[in-house]
Amino acid sequence: MVNSQVFEVLEDMGITELRPPQKKVIESGLLDRSKNFLVSIPTASGKTLIGEMALINNLLDNEKVPNGSKGLFIVPLRALASEKYNEFRKKYSKYGLKVGLSSGDLDDKTEDLSGFDLIITTSEKLDSLMRHKVAWIDDVSVIVIDEIHLIGDKERGGTLEIILTKLKRMNVQILGLSATIGNPEELSGWLNAKLITDTWRPVDLKKGIFTDCEINYLNSDKKVVSKYYKEPTQNIVLDCINENGSCIIFCSSKKYAAGEAKKHNLLKKLTGSEIEDLNRISEEILEVLDTPTENCKELAECIKKGVAFHHAGLVSKQRSIIEEAYRNRIIKLICCTPTLSAGLNMPCRRVIIRDLYRYTESGYKEIPVMEIQQCIGRAGRPGLDPYGEGLIYLKKEQDHDLALKMLDGKPENMYSWISYEVILRKQILGLIATEYIQNESDLIEFMKNTYYYYLNKDNFRGILTQVYEILESLRSWRFISGFTATDLGERIAELYIDPLTAHDIITGITKLNMNARNLSDKEIEQHLLYILTNNSELKPFLPASDEEEYGYSEIIRKIKMTEGYPFEYVSKKPLEVFKTSQMYYNWINEMSMNELLEKYKIEAGNLNYKLENINWIAYSAKEINRFLGLKNDYLHDLLKNLDVRLKDGVKQELITLMEIKNVGRVRARKLYAADIKSIYDIRQNPEKVLKLLGGHGKNILDNLKVKYNGEGYLGTKKKVKQPTLDGFLKLKPKKD
Repeated sequence: MVNSQVFEVLEDMGITELRPPQKKVIESGLLDRSKNFLVSIPTASGKTLIGEMALINNLLDNEKVPNGSKGLFIVPLRALASEKYNEFRKKYSKYGLKVGLSSGDLDDKTEDLSGFDLIITTSEKLDSLMRHKVAWIDDVSVIVIDEIHLIGDKERGGTLEIILTKLKRMNVQILGLSATIGNPEELSGWLNAKLITDTWRPVDLKKGIFTDCEINYLNSDKKVVSKYYKEPTQNIVLDCINENGSCIIFCSSKKYAAGEAKKHNLLKKLTGSEIEDLNRISEEILEVLDTPTENCKELAECIKKGVAFHHAGLVSKQRSIIEEAYRNRIIKLICCTPTLSAGLNMPCRRVIIRDLYRYTESGYKEIPVMEIQQCIGRAGRPGLDPYGEGLIYLKKEQDHDLALKMLDGKPENMYSWISYEVILRKQILGLIATEYIQNESDLIEFMKNTYYYYLNKDNFRGILTQVYEILESLRSWRFISGFTATDLGERIAELYIDPLTAHDIITGITKLNMNARNLSDKEIEQHLLYILTNNSELKPFLPASDEEEYGYSEIIRKIKMTEGYPFEYVSKKPLEVFKTSQMYYNWINEMSMNELLEKYKIEAGNLNYKLENINWIAYSAKEINRFLGLKNDYLHDLLKNLDVRLKDGVKQELITLMEIKNVGRVRARKLYAADIKSIYDIRQNPEKVLKLLGGHGKNILDNLKVKYNGEGYLGTKKKVKQPTLDGFLKLKPKKD
């Protein structure tokens, strides 16, 4: 039987019958490797398995053995990439398929994925890999894109579009998956893909509008909800919990999500063992950071009551703890922002949409229909719930028609965003640096294969004009010559930053180098961090009031006096840029996490996100500096280590200690203050380390295999060898 390995593998998994949408895709020719597909079916109806069938068909031969081809599974989030990696590795390792995960460092030249058959990645990481000209890309025979509707996202859609434009020209099978696409005919037409749509769900989804104590379902049924509390959302949650269900409340902001969670107390509905588990999880939340913040404490208190809030202000480990506890039905209610709906496996009985509007820079705007429907698609857990419910809490009667549209209306159309200038600049340089475009004819042909051209043939001249302006800028900045990237231009493309950001960094650093002799070391640090912060890739900046300018007036005056700083270039409020750069300055000069969060009114998760981004910009600046030849030694040394300092939050002298496992910034400072400044010093003074750091010191010594108190690493009684001169030199801190 042709393609029998697909069905044999499914049988191995215990799947003896396909769901209706899955049958439809198979009958339409999914196992014909020359056919592309766009599958738009509801959440939980079996989209992922459709992608897996395409992967099995392409990667395993009839004997269920890897055939040498490679497959890519693209997801929108790193957390989702990790989830799929763990799931697929568990499923397919038995067949000899090697599953790889690539979602981190965008400039990791040591990462070798050539030995993997199936690679889970994000669109940005795949784009970066292709810029590094990985040879194995030619072995890819199938690519599955989960949540393909994100091609319509302003910030990220352009990258996915460029990748797909490249892959369309290769001999690969493309499979796009989504639950919500407003114009699937257009997207499938561009992909030259067979469109599969279906409304089947394994669990019935009941949609309705909730007002005070009554649910009005779209099918005209009604349900009266008992009124235990004055707050309507408390009653609708308790109604679900009483029926052994779980809830998610989607709110429009982090503030609203946390505020909503604090309203709920489910203690009376919990068993003794559940309360014990929740207390343990509450403690775990408090232990994630060295010192719990107020946000951590509030979350921990909510969790004790069976409730959690979940948003980008939490650090990733806290979010993971909450997600796991919710999947295990220990936490009964999550109040969150819509980011939770982006593909994570978090189903529930009842989804409640609390807000229909979201605050933006332009004021309050309606939340998109697509986003609402992504959220309510979480409702209904196959095998656990007899049905799912997607409810909108109607606060104002005048929003009734809007609520109906959001529940049952057509999602927004997916348009192209490659004309977004930041994306287009980055992609044009990348295409030239990888020699994908070598002349004007190549350029025009490539652009005519984009989704943008497919939708906007009549306006093609407009985007070409934009492209030619970008080419002129790239040439004037000496990133390209003709249609060939310079060495500097090629490196910038690999670093995956906006060429304009690179140009501004070069301009700023060059000017700072010229004026550095008039500045103190502290002022050079502050100037450099301002230069690196002042770009569109690090938006949004911290909000700042005019009153705050007084505290920064002297350093701002000096920055204004330094020639060449485009103060108004990115932000109309340069104070916002400077305040953000000062937060980074305080971080690398070892202000405590709690002090930093309080001073700048920022949450730990958001701080981590910002630090990750500025760290990448600092690393890029270090790489760009190799082409500049700076004369100021302090500025040169500062650039060499700034990315490491931003990652760890330490001054220059602690970098060596921070390379040691289990030594955080606080412990590193304690060791340094006690004149322990290197691995060599730790090895020479184990008792002192133990006295300073207690249990953490023991972990550090065990890691370094150092004997202490007659015991030590694995309880060994062997004598520690005296270091040779060679070994001594290796252990001593390096001098730059």
